[in-house]
Amino acid sequence: MSDIIVHSIPGSPFGRAVLTTLIEKGARFRLDPVAPGAHRAEPHISRHPFARVPVIEHQGFMLYETQAILRYLDRTFPRPALTPADPKAAARMDQAMNINDWYLFQGVNNAIGFQRVIGPRVLGLTPDEAVIAAAMPKAHTVFNEFSRLLGGKDYLVCDTLTLADLMVAPHLDILAGTPEWGVLTAPAPNLVSWLERMRERPSFAATTWERVAAMAAAQAA
Repeated sequence: MSDIIVHSIPGSPFGRAVLTTLIEKGARFRLDPVAPGAHRAEPHISRHPFARVPVIEHQGFMLYETQAILRYLDRTFPRPALTPADPKAAARMDQAMNINDWYLFQGVNNAIGFQRVIGPRVLGLTPDEAVIAAAMPKAHTVFNEFSRLLGGKDYLVCDTLTLADLMVAPHLDILAGTPEWGVLTAPAPNLVSWLERMRERPSFAATTWERVAAMAAAQAA
């Protein structure tokens, strides 16, 4: 089977979700790095009309939207299965993935994570404390809900890894590098343990910002 091409920006949590899934599947892939800002111009805008990352190409098939990509990979490479066979557990997985997109990213990571980590590192910006403060109430709601869903399990949905873990963990890993992390996890300590379990997985260790940047540099050489 031919390699999957992943078009993504190093440091993107959505791109990292795709890369970790590919590694968990043992699938062959090649990273085609997209420079920050280049996602709004050609040739990337022809791949993704909404100017986001990641996009994958596989045997002439091009696909964007991270949830769609992860489900495609799980169907194309069925072992190990990353979607629970139980319908209720699968529904919980879908729920967690949607919480990620609509509430964790929108209004939390794209505010706190951007102001504290992405903006300063990529654009040299100074964090806007007002934006961060405004995002904290929603962040508490999101963290408390993920903590409730996790409970005492090893992973978010059940005791085995699912697509939900691979989607949520890159976002929380960014937020773990902010001063707000300790405040947000004080009432949700199980999320700290869960993130440490995720960091111990080879797929997660291989897809840090630094590792993906090195991967991108090797591709460009």
